[in-house]
Amino acid sequence: MTSLHHPEPKQSSPAAKYGPIAGVIVVVALIAAFAVTRGKGNDSAAGGGGGSAVGSSAKDLPVLYNDAKKNGGDLSGYGDRCDTTTGRIKLPTIFAPPCVPVWKQGADNGGATSQGVTKDEITVVEYRPSTNGDLSSLLQGLLDKPEEVKQTQAAYEKLFSDMFESYGRKVKYIRYQSQGGMDDEVVAKADAIKIAEEYKAFAVLGGPALAQDYAKELAARKVICIGCGQGVPDSTYQKLAPYLWGAYATPEQFLLNLGDLITGRLNGKKAEFAGDPALQGQTRKFGVVHFEQKVPVYTELEDQVREEGKCRGWEAAASETYTLDLAKMGERATTIIAKMKAAGVTSIIFLGDPLMPISLTKAATEQNYFPEWIVTGTVLTDTNVFGRRYDQKQWAHAFGISSLPVKTPREMSEPWAIHQWYYGQAPAAKTTAPIIYSGLQQLYLGIHMAGPKLSPETFRDGLFNYPPTGGGPTSPHISFGMHGYFKPQNTCSSAIPKEERADYLGIDDVALIWWDAEVEGKDESGGDGKGLYRYMDGGKRYMPGAMPKTDLPVGKKDGSVTIVDSIPAADKGPDYPSPAQKLPPPVE
Repeated sequence: MTSLHHPEPKQSSPAAKYGPIAGVIVVVALIAAFAVTRGKGNDSAAGGGGGSAVGSSAKDLPVLYNDAKKNGGDLSGYGDRCDTTTGRIKLPTIFAPPCVPVWKQGADNGGATSQGVTKDEITVVEYRPSTNGDLSSLLQGLLDKPEEVKQTQAAYEKLFSDMFESYGRKVKYIRYQSQGGMDDEVVAKADAIKIAEEYKAFAVLGGPALAQDYAKELAARKVICIGCGQGVPDSTYQKLAPYLWGAYATPEQFLLNLGDLITGRLNGKKAEFAGDPALQGQTRKFGVVHFEQKVPVYTELEDQVREEGKCRGWEAAASETYTLDLAKMGERATTIIAKMKAAGVTSIIFLGDPLMPISLTKAATEQNYFPEWIVTGTVLTDTNVFGRRYDQKQWAHAFGISSLPVKTPREMSEPWAIHQWYYGQAPAAKTTAPIIYSGLQQLYLGIHMAGPKLSPETFRDGLFNYPPTGGGPTSPHISFGMHGYFKPQNTCSSAIPKEERADYLGIDDVALIWWDAEVEGKDESGGDGKGLYRYMDGGKRYMPGAMPKTDLPVGKKDGSVTIVDSIPAADKGPDYPSPAQKLPPPVE
């Protein structure tokens, strides 16, 4: 692999600007990012194709081993790294890619099949956010030494290059340092144009957290972007298809599971989990607090939620928005809580970032207001390290859903375990490893599944052909494309599209959680303390439409789990001998 480095400017540390919360954000965000674990998962883990490739380029996709075996095809070309039992390459994770025929050196791969693709190289830009006042920069190795981050980056790049098929091509990396803030649309647009037109990228890893023009400009120039659509509506993914990809469900997808919880298990019942006895005896009255960008992007979604809730028999007594302005969060939280209390809200549904609940719960206690807090798991609000920072008199009455798997020690997470297996040692950047791993894993999976004629269309159809995988307590269900998972069912709203729309993100399912303010244990950063999320039903995960309608066991410790110290038997996957590779030199 080759790499080009875009020089970084000398700037002040973001920790100085954001204070002690900076360290907390970095630790939890990086460890929680796509921290799926090893295992066999459900029956789909050993399946063949996903069966949902949609474009004309589907004919160019490689034949997967299990499909060839099922159809009596030639199995001789899949190579020694193919596990013929599972039909996946010999990587000790349930999320290993299906086996494809090993590319023969010198064979014709189509040459320049797309921008940023030649017969020998694939140009990929790694976006690095500004370290001057950009909150997303706090997720870029603040707690790992720069040389540790560079070493881990090189290690994962080599690992994926060695294990995944790229059809005679190597990835050429360009490290691009932005100068814009997370919501600076002007700089974001200029960055995207430069990446697309000057560097001629095929794909980009990452982007500014809140600048929508970045992804739009890349898509307009037919450049794939992985991980640059944080929190945008599903409609954005559809409009920019097939160029925008990520790991977590879109708000519309996520709201299907949240809707199952609210309409099936909460609506019309007493607010029994509130902290105020007077509220406990009242029928639930919902309030919604959600994040919004300076240039609103959720208006359509808000309308859908309002109409759907109303036709299902409930509507929010109060709905409040806020923007990510750290200096004004406390003031805004005081106003929001006053309005919720005045409206008689018994149960607050929070859809936002992990910092705002610090201010909201503080304001609620100051105003002697103790409602239920319904956790939706958005942006790490379902992590223990943040739960401990919320007012515990309030958060002792928090429960809801989470996309994250049951917690394990971080050495059991997939990024850590795969690095340990491949190199015989833990990743150097112990905090940043998960987020480095996540983007590269999706990039190489798309290349592997696309076949030799690499283009945004074959990248899409290849990922759509990836077999749905996972679904155990420590392994979220991952899929792309159209499998019927997010087809609206039982909807009574004319505002919600009835047709199924393609899924460009990974995690599909959720678990049920509640906050135990008294239990002690380690959080995601390894820190000891009091307070952990308990996973109901032993961490069982639910797909949209599959959640039962029984009473929630909030507050009941029996049958719940906090942190497991070993992978459940049902999730344990194949063991393979370690390749015992030597670490490559750090990236430039």
